[in-house]
Amino acid sequence: MAVETGRIVKDGMEMEYFRFGKGEKPLAVIPGLSVKSILLYKDAVADALSLFGEGFDVYVFDRRADLPDDYTVADMANDQIKAFEALGLKDISVYGISQGGMIALTSAVIRPDLIRCMVLGSTCARLDETSRAIIREWNALAAAKDEDGLIEAFVKGVYSPSFAELYGDAIRGSMKGITDTEFERLAVLTGKMNEYDVSGRLGEVKCPVLIMCGDKDMVLGSETPMELSAITNSEMYVFEGEGHAVYDETVKFREKANEFFSGI
Repeated sequence: MAVETGRIVKDGMEMEYFRFGKGEKPLAVIPGLSVKSILLYKDAVADALSLFGEGFDVYVFDRRADLPDDYTVADMANDQIKAFEALGLKDISVYGISQGGMIALTSAVIRPDLIRCMVLGSTCARLDETSRAIIREWNALAAAKDEDGLIEAFVKGVYSPSFAELYGDAIRGSMKGITDTEFERLAVLTGKMNEYDVSGRLGEVKCPVLIMCGDKDMVLGSETPMELSAITNSEMYVFEGEGHAVYDETVKFREKANEFFSGI
C-alpha cells in the first residue's frame, strides 16, 4: 500500500504525518510515546495497520516539531486539533494508543464536534502513582541520555516477557543510536505527563468509544484503564494475559478496532 508523507504548518506549529489507504472516510492514528519519530517506521506501521486502509483514508501523526518547554498532554491535544483543522478533517475516526490515547481523549473533550468515534488502547484518564513512577524513570533516563537504561526500561515495561524474549533484540536494535535531540524530545514529552488528568470530564465525550487494554499492563496497571468505562456510549474489551503493548502483540486488537470503526 502506497505511503505518502506530509508536513502541517499552522499557527507556528509544525507536525509531520504519513497517509495511506483506499477509503474516503478519515481515520487518524495517534501513536504512543516513541524514542524515535514514527515517520522512520512508516512502511512497517502502514503494513501493520493495512486492514484500516481497506476502508479508510488513514493519517498517522507524529508529535509536533520543536517542542515547547513544559509541554502538557492538553498542549499535545490542542496541537493535534490544529493538525486536523489544517488538513480539513472532520467526522474523524480516531485510533489513540497509550499517550496517543490520552491526546485523543483530551481532543474529544475539547472538540467533540470533530470526532466521529474513537478506539482507545492501553490508555487512561489519569495516571496512578505506579504509572507516575515509571514516567519519572523514563524522564530521568532521557534527561541523563542513558541509552541502554532507557531502552531496557521501555522493553521491560511495555512488552510482555514472551514477546520480549522473541523480539527483544530487534526492538533494542531499532531503538539504538538515540541522538541528543531525541533524548531531549522524549524528556519534554514525559516532563509534564504526570499532570494529565481528565477523569472529571469523561461525561463530555460525546462519540462512541471502544476501550481495549491488557490485564497485565505494567505501565498503567489494571485499574486506571477501567475508569474509562465511565464514558457514555463506550464498550470495553480486556485481553487476558496481555501487557501494555497488546496493540502491537496481537492482531486481534487491530481486528476488533477495525470492526468497531467499520460498524459506526
